[in-house]
Amino acid sequence: MVRNAGVCLGLVITIVLGVLVLQDRNARIDAARRQSLALATGIDRLVHYEMRNLERALAGIARNTGDATLDPMMHARRDAAVSDLLSRQEEIQAVEWFDAQGGARGGRQDDATLPTWAGRGTNAQAGLSIGPLQRRGDLWTLPVALPTPRGWLVARLGTAEFQRMIDRLDTGRDGSAAILARDGTIVAHDRRAGAHVGKRIALPATGEWADGIAGRDAVSQLDGVERAMRFSATSGYPFVVGAGIGLSEALSAWRWYAAAGGSLVLLYWLSLLYLVRRLRANERARETMLEQIETQSEWLQQAQRATKTGVWRVEAGTSTVRVSSEMAALFGLEPGDGLVPIDDFFDRIHVDDRERIRSSFAHSQMDGAPFEEDYRIVPSDGSVRWVEGRGATVRDRRGTPAMTGTVNDVSALHAAQLQLERAELQFRHLFERNPLPFWVVDIATRRFLAANDAAIDSYGYRREELLAMRDTDLLAPSVAEQESAEFDLRTGIVRHVARDGREIEVRIQARDIDFADRPARLVLAEDIGERLTYERDLAWRANHDSTTGLLTVPALILRLDTSCDAGAAPGFAVAYVRLRDLELVAPTLGQRAAEKLLREAAARFARIGAQFGWVAYAPAESFVVVALDPAHRDEMVAALVAAIDAPIELEGGLQSLEAWIGLASAPCEAGGAEKVVGHAALAALKARRDNLPLLAYDATMAAVAADRLALLRRVRRAVELSEFELFFQPIRQVPGGKPTALEALLRWRQPDGSFVPPLQFIPLCEESGLIVPIGAWVLEQAARAHQRLAAAGHGDVAIAVNVSAVQFDAGTTADVLRRLQRDYALPENALHLELTESVVLRNPDAARAQMRRLREQGVCLSIDDFGTGFSSMAYLRDLPLDHLKIDRAFVHDVDRDARNASICRALIALGHGLGLRVIAEGVERDGQLAWLHANACDQAQGYHLGRPAPLDEALAALLT
Repeated sequence: MVRNAGVCLGLVITIVLGVLVLQDRNARIDAARRQSLALATGIDRLVHYEMRNLERALAGIARNTGDATLDPMMHARRDAAVSDLLSRQEEIQAVEWFDAQGGARGGRQDDATLPTWAGRGTNAQAGLSIGPLQRRGDLWTLPVALPTPRGWLVARLGTAEFQRMIDRLDTGRDGSAAILARDGTIVAHDRRAGAHVGKRIALPATGEWADGIAGRDAVSQLDGVERAMRFSATSGYPFVVGAGIGLSEALSAWRWYAAAGGSLVLLYWLSLLYLVRRLRANERARETMLEQIETQSEWLQQAQRATKTGVWRVEAGTSTVRVSSEMAALFGLEPGDGLVPIDDFFDRIHVDDRERIRSSFAHSQMDGAPFEEDYRIVPSDGSVRWVEGRGATVRDRRGTPAMTGTVNDVSALHAAQLQLERAELQFRHLFERNPLPFWVVDIATRRFLAANDAAIDSYGYRREELLAMRDTDLLAPSVAEQESAEFDLRTGIVRHVARDGREIEVRIQARDIDFADRPARLVLAEDIGERLTYERDLAWRANHDSTTGLLTVPALILRLDTSCDAGAAPGFAVAYVRLRDLELVAPTLGQRAAEKLLREAAARFARIGAQFGWVAYAPAESFVVVALDPAHRDEMVAALVAAIDAPIELEGGLQSLEAWIGLASAPCEAGGAEKVVGHAALAALKARRDNLPLLAYDATMAAVAADRLALLRRVRRAVELSEFELFFQPIRQVPGGKPTALEALLRWRQPDGSFVPPLQFIPLCEESGLIVPIGAWVLEQAARAHQRLAAAGHGDVAIAVNVSAVQFDAGTTADVLRRLQRDYALPENALHLELTESVVLRNPDAARAQMRRLREQGVCLSIDDFGTGFSSMAYLRDLPLDHLKIDRAFVHDVDRDARNASICRALIALGHGLGLRVIAEGVERDGQLAWLHANACDQAQGYHLGRPAPLDEALAALLT
């Protein structure tokens, strides 16, 4: 703990000192940069004043003397002005006149280089031009040219004045200052005066300058010293002043500061290391002492175990007792740090002794009297032990009172007394307090040895009569002969007869005891007649379906597993029978007919189950039939097929059954009946999807089921991420081909550009309920699509949408469409809803009411895939329909197959007879379209008339 705290504190100190040292370093560097900038700008101002004075002097000469070609008086005046200037400014070595081409006047030497720099580039600024630095012996001069009307007035300016400007500066030990021309040529330098004049160094790039100031920290190109350099070019003349303070000099004091801080941190860590080592040494010494104490404690514990003695101590004013391990083991306690709540200590005392011991213990604590008691304890293993407790009040070195003592196991001394008290307690409860019938019988002779008052009252015998009888004399005559020889006195349900002839159904509970030095049994005879009847009924209901009277599937699975565990059969075969359209019988034929159909089917399957094994019912349309011998599976299946094929007579005629049967077989060790039944259910589900009457399970079905669950998760995610889209297929008039509607078809595009077939995911959406939000989204997109159709001039083309039975049953379709009509200003008949027959048959009255609401809202209604389901002519007559769509199965070979032609002709006539327009689906060839035209079909759709496509492509197709 101390080590961790010390390390944390050391880290904090190290970090804080590090931050302070870094901050101080940055502050010193910033100060050096500011000082460099002050030096550079100060010198730059001196340069400005110097060059301004020179410019004014030259300008005065040029203005007062005029052209050098004038008369002698002007020559005299010029020479006087020049002499005056040279006398006043010693730094000027000479003043000369040149024409524009560098020709000298007054007999002086021409300067051919003058045109190359005068008035050009960065050397010309503020009216003056600076020429290249020239050396004449030990003297450096700068030609400074002032333009005149006929040429140039050039002054030879010595660099000594610039050198004096920077020599007076205090730049420190490693500091430096220089005056440079704009091309980087050194004009004056304060280090090794004159040694660096004329050299050229690189100046900051154009992008580094701001308001004539530039700066950088760099190693000098001249002497290799790193400085905080700052450059100033604010004089208004073509000069740059550079000044820099040596970073090593600026940081010299900081290095002492950093060294002092590092020394403090190092000293702290060394001190902490010393402290940790001392603590470890102390810890090792303490561990050694603890080992010695533990050794002594172990010797004491061994002595206590050998003598079965425990030691305890209770401090005054506390609610815990400190116990030795031997005492904890004796009482079955688990002390934490040797302490046990005193209530746990008393809870281990036998309930009959607890209050007595608690009172005696409290008295000894209060009065200081010795504690001496024998009592029973009940350890965690449930046994009962007698212990001898001895204790007294003592005081420790501080004078604090405490009670301490020992506990010895004396169970052997009290064994005989305990046996007598237990027998007395048993008989007292048996004969004096229990309201239920109790008696004692001799195991050998089966005669009554004793009976309580409740037994006398219940059976009506006098005590003397009952004690003269055997327990088998109480058996009812109906079971006496078969049970008297095998009657078990221990437990069970049996029927007795009272003295007055009443039969009593009782539950026997018995335990062996010693009674008067002989083996006997104590018997409880509980009258359970009414309760048994209720329990039997409850048990039956828990395992049976109340409508069919058959077992429930969980009960059947339990029976199969029990049978397998008992080894009654090597395996079994399961047939999962799923009846087709059973839920549609009630809406079409009535509830009574549906119940009668279900009961008759259950009775048939029950007979088959009784013949081969068992049968169970899984509401609302499935049965599970089991053959206990897998070899009889085919025979059982044949019986099931025969039972399904035989029609059932209902009110109004015969009704046939249709079913899908899934089969599965397995030995008993194959993983349990629930797994086999599940396999059969999967096979039945697969048979339903593939429309096969019979299908046996194989391992691929489980994989398919897992794939369906995975697909369902993907569908849910697709709904959340809006991955669905709509394609539109045209519905055209026959003949003419004019588009009357676009049917919206749901598509699910994958990242690779492929599509999941609708037949794979739409049934999953219906089963999971996801079709409701998806359907609402489709209606919304259909309304938007019609809005675009109207904007493109095709407002007369409707959008047809398929509505699932699950979505329609939700009852929100009419409200959704009303909102869409309002939000998108949809005209009447802008949307067509296509409903399947199952929508109507689920709940005819509710469907009819909702369809009328939709029709009143101006929505066209169609019956889709007519003729493929549980068709009824009645609803066609009563429902507010506009279209009847013929399923593609009938249209497929309508021009080649006479039966298909007859069916389609009948459906067209039926639709026209009811005032409905007829639409044929799946038109893919000219021959089909020609037949439909010849037989007066109103409209058609299919690949031959237009493939499904996104809305943009469908709109483009309409415009062509």
